[in-house]
Amino acid sequence: MDVFEAAQHGDVAAVRAALDAGCDVTAVDAYGWSPLHRAAMGAEADPARAAAVLAALLDAGAPVEQPGGDGRTALYLAAEFSQSPEAVELLIARGADPDVTDGHGNHITVNAWVPEVAALLAAAAGAAPPAPGEAEPVPERRLSRAEWRAAEKRIGAVLDGLEAAGFVALADAGTTQSDGFDDCSEAAGERAGGPDGLVGFCYYTRQDAARARRTGHLLLAFWGAPDGSPRTMERAGGLVVGAFREAGFRVHWNGTGDSRPSVDLTG
Repeated sequence: MDVFEAAQHGDVAAVRAALDAGCDVTAVDAYGWSPLHRAAMGAEADPARAAAVLAALLDAGAPVEQPGGDGRTALYLAAEFSQSPEAVELLIARGADPDVTDGHGNHITVNAWVPEVAALLAAAAGAAPPAPGEAEPVPERRLSRAEWRAAEKRIGAVLDGLEAAGFVALADAGTTQSDGFDDCSEAAGERAGGPDGLVGFCYYTRQDAARARRTGHLLLAFWGAPDGSPRTMERAGGLVVGAFREAGFRVHWNGTGDSRPSVDLTG
């Protein structure tokens, strides 16, 4: 087992042995991830063990802000993969910046796996309260299987409409936001005529679906073609939100390209 695999599996003893043998804590694997990034991903299986590995790597000089292959830092990954705050708290305490985005413009606070972690990040970043007039989300509620199946059908119909309007619109697109963006990019390349006429992407991941079943709120990801500029992002986001609202969904969104719309499935 190499140091990357040991870090992701939360194997503190193996990681320390690799450090004692002189492994380079800044080295990256074929995907651009350092041992610190892999340890942060390991928070999905065991946040406490991941935190212990992260501490060992940081003690050995691993740079806390080293970007991964797609721009995500270790803190971003810990927030995205972890279902409890241990790894996130440790990285913030060690100086990780909580006010960051990934390579696609998704902010760490809106891409966190659980509300507890999102709240921790927002507090650490000094996030401002909602702007006057911005709708507050309704309380969370776990959906029954029947409710989720019904919601999936309604969501699927909206995604189909977005496809017809020039979007690549995917459900359950990978596990992470980066996976989903890659799936949409691949689908755009396979479209008849290629990406010509593409309006943008709209998708949600398997993590987003699991969160939606647990909370009753589905976070959507979107991107505006051709370049993801603020203007194209806001246009694409407005079209996505408008389509869901026309289908009868309540959607909370602040109108900016770096905020993910939240679709209320509880009504």
